[in-house]
Amino acid sequence: MAKILRVALVGGHETIRQGRRDYLEANGEIQIVHNSDGFGIQAQDLLSLNFDVAILEQRLPATTAFALISASHALARVTSEELGRFLVSAYYSELSLRLSAIEAGAVDTVFVMDGLEVLKNRVEACADPQADFGIREIFNQIPKSKVSEAEFSSASVALDTLDVKEANIIRAFCELKTDAQIAQVAQVPKLKVRNTIRKVQNLLMLETRSQLLLKLSRFGALAL
Repeated sequence: MAKILRVALVGGHETIRQGRRDYLEANGEIQIVHNSDGFGIQAQDLLSLNFDVAILEQRLPATTAFALISASHALARVTSEELGRFLVSAYYSELSLRLSAIEAGAVDTVFVMDGLEVLKNRVEACADPQADFGIREIFNQIPKSKVSEAEFSSASVALDTLDVKEANIIRAFCELKTDAQIAQVAQVPKLKVRNTIRKVQNLLMLETRSQLLLKLSRFGALAL
C-alpha cells in the first residue's frame, strides 16, 4: 500500500485552499493535515505539523513564505528535527519567484494560473525527499550574478576538501544528471552520491539540493 502523502496548506484565499484540498484528497493518496490562513504561524508551528509537503502562500499575514521557510530550516537544523518539502504558491508565473523560493529552501513555486492538475503533480513529485525538479527546470535560465571574492574563496576551500570521486559526483550533479546517472558515471553506489551531495550542502551551509545546485551555478567557473 502506497504511503499517504501528508500536505499542509498555509495562507491564501480560503476558496483557493478549499479547492486545492478537495482536488488533492480526491483519490485518497493525499491527506491534508493542516489548512489555515497562516495568521500568526511561526517556524516552530510548521515543524509541529509533521507534513511531507507544505504549500505556503507567497504573502502571509505577517511575513512571507520565503522568510518562514528560511526560519523553519534554521530551526530544524538547531533542533535536529525532520522537515518536509516546501512549495511556495503565487498567482502568476515569474522566474524571480521560483528563484526566491529555491534560495529560501523550497523545492519550487507553484502558480494558481497553472491549474490544479499541475499542482497535484508537483505535490506528488515532492514525495521524494531528494526532490529538486524546480532548479533543474530553470537551471539554464538563471541570470548571471556577482559572487563576492570572500564567498568564492570560502566555497573553493570547502570544495578542495573533496576527493576525486566526490568531485566527479558534484561535477555530474552540476550537469543535471540524475542520481542513478551520476552513480554510473562515477562508478559508485547511489547512496554515495546522495551522501556526497549532502556533505557539500553542509560544507556550504545549505539546507537543500536545490540551493546547492543554484549556488554552484552562480560560481560558474569554480573548478572542481
